[in-house]
Amino acid sequence: MSWRMANSLETLRHQLDGRFPGRSLTADGGIGDAAHQARGTDSDHNPWYGPGIVTARDFTHDPAHGLDIQQVADQLLDSRDARIKYVIANRRIAANRTWQWEPYTGANPHEAHVHVSVVADPLCDDTQDWSLPLFGEVPDRGGGDTVAPGTFLTWGTDVNVRAEPSLDAAVVAVLPGPTWVTVSCQTRGDAVSTADHVNDAWAYVPALGGYLSNIFIDDPAAWLPGVDEC
Repeated sequence: MSWRMANSLETLRHQLDGRFPGRSLTADGGIGDAAHQARGTDSDHNPWYGPGIVTARDFTHDPAHGLDIQQVADQLLDSRDARIKYVIANRRIAANRTWQWEPYTGANPHEAHVHVSVVADPLCDDTQDWSLPLFGEVPDRGGGDTVAPGTFLTWGTDVNVRAEPSLDAAVVAVLPGPTWVTVSCQTRGDAVSTADHVNDAWAYVPALGGYLSNIFIDDPAAWLPGVDEC
């Protein structure tokens, strides 16, 4: 069977690959397996639109490399991009009719990946970049190409910095998007979870006067390398 992926989804894949280098592809998916194929036009993983075009793609949940499917899903909905048909993640589905999350009761809970379906019309091949906050330009470090010891890039949007390493502590700053921060030390505190990952390490950022959960620091290690304990 001759088929191809909708060009808009290839654009999204390239953007995610560029933003999260080394991300896991274990739960990525394009054309459907035999079970999907048996569903015909009920599954967008089948090449039923146009000349063999697949209008759905899955992207793997991999917060260790910064890709959190709930963040991706929420930002896709917030974008109200006309190419979107529906998005599924973490047992919820949202379609372009309402742009609101609803329970998803399908056999696959979509906790290992986010499913993105685009509309079955010429818009599916629109290659314009997807405008999501997570694709914002990486901020300039302001000091050339050399990264000072203890300097890390955060990920996520509207990330709270707190007075203490506790979820109940006062918020002293909010990071609207990826930000370079210099960490002086790290300690244990309240566990913070994002989907199926949990981390109780917190980094102290003197310039912000507070603690940032290590789960929002773009480093594969839960305990930051080269940073002393507070």
